[in-house]
Amino acid sequence: MYKKLTGFILLILGFQNINSLMAQDIQKQTISVYIDCRTRCPQSFIRDEINFVNYVRDQEDAEVHILINRQRTGSGGDEYILNFIGGKEYVGNDHTLRFFIAASDTDDEQRERLIQYLKVGLIRYIGEYPVAEDIQIAYKPIDVQEKPIIDNWNYWVFEIGADTDLEGEETESELSLEGDFNAERITPNWKTRFELDQDYERRTFKDDDSTRVFTTQIRSGRLTVVKSLSDHWSAGASSLIRSSTRDNTQLLTNGSLALEYSVFPYEEFIRREILFIYRLTGGMYKYEEKTIYGETEEFLMQHQMSARVKFSQPWGEFRADVNGFAYMHDFEKNRLDTELRLNFRIFRGFSIYVSGEYAWIYDQLSIPAGEITDEEQLLDLRQRFTSYSYEVRVGLQFSFGSIFNNVVNPRL
Repeated sequence: MYKKLTGFILLILGFQNINSLMAQDIQKQTISVYIDCRTRCPQSFIRDEINFVNYVRDQEDAEVHILINRQRTGSGGDEYILNFIGGKEYVGNDHTLRFFIAASDTDDEQRERLIQYLKVGLIRYIGEYPVAEDIQIAYKPIDVQEKPIIDNWNYWVFEIGADTDLEGEETESELSLEGDFNAERITPNWKTRFELDQDYERRTFKDDDSTRVFTTQIRSGRLTVVKSLSDHWSAGASSLIRSSTRDNTQLLTNGSLALEYSVFPYEEFIRREILFIYRLTGGMYKYEEKTIYGETEEFLMQHQMSARVKFSQPWGEFRADVNGFAYMHDFEKNRLDTELRLNFRIFRGFSIYVSGEYAWIYDQLSIPAGEITDEEQLLDLRQRFTSYSYEVRVGLQFSFGSIFNNVVNPRL
């Protein structure tokens, strides 16, 4: 029995040694790459199309750590930012590639462009490896002629959207209708955006004797204009018109002026951001029902201070937001919102996720004076009085085992 057990253990160790030698041989043929998507990207497609590198599932095992981010452009498309970060013997050998995709590009066209630039970025790292002997570089010449750029739309981009959701069963049903229209013009010096939104929701409940119908509706329009003053400063103005059955707002019209300061240049926002905003707002409020303060309409002024800290780095992502404002006629009528998000890699294969929101609420001037019904409370049809709100979320992820992650298997 002892000899059989010893033989079985030696057999298992032998297989492990063979796998270890095979893994080492694979590593010697090409570089090891860790794909770190901070946005939606087709990782299986990347591994399938770029098969001349070895993919690992932890950045500590990689010669090249690829950090993928993207941000929206003024035309409705996206700018991709690919940060190639050298590890091990390539420490310090970093570079960045950028490319744009149009809003009209299909998913397949977008991912093909991503593959193209990933290949270009990896070429500089694989020249000393045996796999380089099997790589062919092709160049398709194009006829480049300088032509004047003519934009008949003058940078304006328009979007129209609509959405319908219908759900139901024997005794209840729900209908949601949403619509929006956006017009936006973005240049290096100016940003102009106009938005219209409509949200309607109807819920129906049936019993033996009656049918009850509850509706909520929100309509809004907003115009925002922002001027770039420098690499760190911006100024803006905005106006808003809004109505909401839930917030007891028959009609709100206001206007605001804002000043923004960025600690880092705006061009670095994709990786790091520390931002401060001051906003002064004045507006006329008209309520559907008399409020708990006895008002049916009033003019209110408020000032607001906001701060944001955001980092997207190889170790993870961090974001913190603080937003506070107070009404100028009574500073005790105020609100402070805080939000924190952290996705942090503690050590090899182990990372944590923490997010939390907390708000101190003393600004609910539009709450109706009447009692709230059970239906309004249960269905969240009307705003309720509260002095605070919070949300906390904590998670972790721990992965271990083989360091390789090359195989793509779409079955089932």
